Amino acid sequence: MKTFFNLFFAFLFVSSSFAQIKVKTSNSGLNLRSEPTTSSNVLFSLPNETELLYANDWAEGWIKVRHSTNAFDLSETTEEVDVTGWVNAAFVETKMFKSTILDPMSWQDETDGCFYGIYGVDGLLSIDSYDDHSTGSKFKVKIKGLSYTLTMSEDDGKYFRFEHPQVKIEFFGAETDRGIESGESKGVLRVEFNGKVEYIYAALGGGC
Repeated sequence: MKTFFNLFFAFLFVSSSFAQIKVKTSNSGLNLRSEPTTSSNVLFSLPNETELLYANDWAEGWIKVRHSTNAFDLSETTEEVDVTGWVNAAFVETKMFKSTILDPMSWQDETDGCFYGIYGVDGLLSIDSYDDHSTGSKFKVKIKGLSYTLTMSEDDGKYFRFEHPQVKIEFFGAETDRGIESGESKGVLRVEFNGKVEYIYAALGGGC
């Protein structure tokens, strides 16, 4: 089963840089910015329902995209555009960047001033309340307001699995380096709860 997942995600990571997403804003235009901050330079104003390519990176609340008139069939477009930048995740149509199962958790959920958690586009999704992060350690998640404690059953540096009778979490990615913003710790999270399954872009990491 794990081999199948590894092959699946190898394909997913290869193809993800070409994945198509769409802007969904009612405003006159969505700013495509040079960095994942509202204070960075605006590179382009994207009209509603603009088709974009995922540029294989994200930060909290932001997704890196490529806007290219050469990437799609836009015969009526006279202006050639090919620019890569960041857009606010709240205004794009994709299920891969937001969890519909895990509840966001706050920094106040820390127990000892340090955390080890799942970090997604929407922020901190779960948090470990234990010091030991080896196989057999515990991991806490919140779903529909209720907390569930999962036990780590596998960890080989690039693959993690936490299990509970109702919840299973698998992470496919590079070795974590304890830094939640590091690209090396980003990957894809598979979340299963009572038979419902979803895949989201996320990172495993933490710090004090």
